[in-house]
Amino acid sequence: MTNQKPTLAGALTPTSAAETARPPSRRNRRGWLIHLDPDRHRRLKVAAALNDSSLQALGEEAADLLLERYGV
Repeated sequence: MTNQKPTLAGALTPTSAAETARPPSRRNRRGWLIHLDPDRHRRLKVAAALNDSSLQALGEEAADLLLERYGV
């Protein structure tokens, strides 16, 4: 055992591939964070529940509709 102090670089360097692996559902994806007012957030949660969907699915659908609207 050495008396060497840990370094910041050492702390930021992953020790195994398992620690840096993303879950399959997030591989090849980018995050998109938006801030919503409580009423809009509640209404989206209700819409997801009524349509047996998720907020993730609704967000992807919304992004697709916006991209189609703006012709991108």
